[in-house]
Amino acid sequence: MSGPVDLHVGARVLMAFGPAVVVELGRHGPTVKDALGENQFIRWDHLSLAGIGEHGVDAIHRSLQPWWDSLSPQARADAIVKLEVVLEILTAHRDGHPLMAREGEPFFPFGEGFGASLTKRIEAMARQLTFEYSVDRVRVRRLLAGEVSKNSVAANTIRGWIKAWKAQGLRGLVDGRKTKGRQGFDVIDPRFVRIADEEFAQFDGTRSKVSLVEIERRILVRLKQEGIDDIDLPQRITQQYLSTRFAALGHTTKQHKSAALRRNSARANYPATHPGHFAVDVTRADNLVWDDVYERVYSVEIITIISIPSRVVVACRVVPRSANSLEVALALYDAMRPFSMVIENETSIDDFRWCGIPASLDFGDNPVSAHVSRVRTDRAIIGRHVKPGITPISLRADNGAIFLSRDLRALLLEWGVDLMPSRAGRPLDNTFVERWHDRLQAAYQSFGNGAGFKGRAVHERGRFVGWVGFEPLGSWRELQQHLHRFIAVDYHRNRHGGLKVPGIEDGNFTPLERFDMLHQVTGRVLAPQHPDLIYSLLPAKWLTPGHGGITFRGLTYDGDILDEIRGARPGTYRARDAKVPILFDPRDRSRIWHRSIHDDRIHELIWRDAHLLDAPLTDVIVDAARTLIQNRGGNGVVSRRNVTREIITAITQLTTAPTDEEWRGKLIRASMRHDQAILDHAEAQAARELLDPTAGAPTIGRIPRTASPAADFDTPAPDPAPFAIDFDAPFPSYDDEAS
Repeated sequence: MSGPVDLHVGARVLMAFGPAVVVELGRHGPTVKDALGENQFIRWDHLSLAGIGEHGVDAIHRSLQPWWDSLSPQARADAIVKLEVVLEILTAHRDGHPLMAREGEPFFPFGEGFGASLTKRIEAMARQLTFEYSVDRVRVRRLLAGEVSKNSVAANTIRGWIKAWKAQGLRGLVDGRKTKGRQGFDVIDPRFVRIADEEFAQFDGTRSKVSLVEIERRILVRLKQEGIDDIDLPQRITQQYLSTRFAALGHTTKQHKSAALRRNSARANYPATHPGHFAVDVTRADNLVWDDVYERVYSVEIITIISIPSRVVVACRVVPRSANSLEVALALYDAMRPFSMVIENETSIDDFRWCGIPASLDFGDNPVSAHVSRVRTDRAIIGRHVKPGITPISLRADNGAIFLSRDLRALLLEWGVDLMPSRAGRPLDNTFVERWHDRLQAAYQSFGNGAGFKGRAVHERGRFVGWVGFEPLGSWRELQQHLHRFIAVDYHRNRHGGLKVPGIEDGNFTPLERFDMLHQVTGRVLAPQHPDLIYSLLPAKWLTPGHGGITFRGLTYDGDILDEIRGARPGTYRARDAKVPILFDPRDRSRIWHRSIHDDRIHELIWRDAHLLDAPLTDVIVDAARTLIQNRGGNGVVSRRNVTREIITAITQLTTAPTDEEWRGKLIRASMRHDQAILDHAEAQAARELLDPTAGAPTIGRIPRTASPAADFDTPAPDPAPFAIDFDAPFPSYDDEAS
């Protein structure tokens, strides 16, 4: 409504077929008598305020808007004149019926009361209009000036007016030539526009594309279902509107999705000025790596966490496919720790080492002295390179399952880190890491002079990629060391096109230089270091300690800390029972951990039969061993001690002589995760020893492999394992030992 409508009995309302008079006022709207003598009820919200000339109307029906207001005053005046002519011929009254009769009406021979035929009435009206034109000085001047071609009205012209009025009402009396080239989309009925917008809004990438004809059909069906039968749609402008909206959607469902999500996009970049704003993503490495135990080539994935404002890579891990939420949490653990790399010469290049111990240890109530490792911003390569550790504030990621998992979200909530997932269906929102994936191509191609490089797509792949006899291949550990060197020596020392400083737009800055600039503004951004920090990432399980230890997934663990928790009264750790929280690492099943409530330190519990292990004991192997036992007939066919012996036998046989390719792939991924777990826990154990020399040596079952038989890299081989197992020796006889 354009304004408040104040009607009274006798007021005039302009309807689709002419003026109508109000005969009754109701609570929800007036009742009017139209030009054909029929009563109609009109809702108040279907009327708008208006006035037309000296004999104007008080309101206009909504079906005429906004088309009527879009006409010029001359076009509206001409339409009203034609309407009066038509109504006087048919009803003998220029306004339609006796309630609105003007002085002298009816005149002969108009109307049906004089018995004249329609043709006689039309001819009489033609003579009447011709006489009026001849005495109209304005029209005579226009005729002399050439603006009009004739000063008479033919009977066929009036007959055409009557025919158009019967078909379209008042709209049929408007000369289309006066509206051509002048109308916009605002002349279309708003009810049609509303339904059309709702129909077009459904195409957001989730629905298949249909033709424009089908969309128009659906709109017309909706109009009929909603009872909108008084609508009139100009064909040309309506088709232009539908065509414009249809073209704006795009030609594919992907373009439909982009158009729908464009309404949610920002108008400026995210103002991330603190280095603690991170972005994370996982990508498949373009290099194949070699497993020297199972003698197989396989693919790995790379988890990268990058600081958005500085573009510093704060974490980079090589993990087996497919990555899980625990490995993302461990990458975040790396991002919080400062690392250093020492380069002495071209053959002596160290790997990243945790440099946050012991100056940055946090012991609860004790004061913390932050370890400030000045990042290296000079151009010298020989020397010490530092990867800063930063306290995370937010983590931007796509909508992958590993980033939206319950465990990772709970961890981020506990640490006070805001998870900022990309918009649905828009993984390219995380452009900071996507650009880093392109930068990784230089690292892939330079790894061992292209060892195992398979290209970004199939059409780039060489013929002998992955063939050990034709090219050297590196292990996953060597690939990770190579990426760390690339980050410290190449990426962090090279200019980054995304780093711009207002006022120095043409300046070239490296990620570490940008980090130093932000450090001057933000101050301390380092995370307080603690040797037990890694254990806050591990999942917990509530278990009941027994006299023989703690049983978890069929394995029994024991340690000195059990003397403390075994006799705890119910309700000490959990109100409803005597269970205690136990931390476990799915990558390494040989040990579990418990955080003491007395000193808030982590204590390790070792598997009782850990000395029999040579293969990595992970969930994959344990589940497979259970399947083998079930296929054999279950636990009831042998004694409990023999069952343990058969588990060890099954594990050893499967890891030393694999035959099934899928099983070998699972073992490789489990072995890779086990090796990485050993390194992670060894770092934490070494940090604990710096604080407490009596903590004991780190428990490492075996040293991870670092070289393959077909590769000759600069990385020196690690020290041999602290103990070895003779595979030819028979298993010990537990029955003889018991006797």
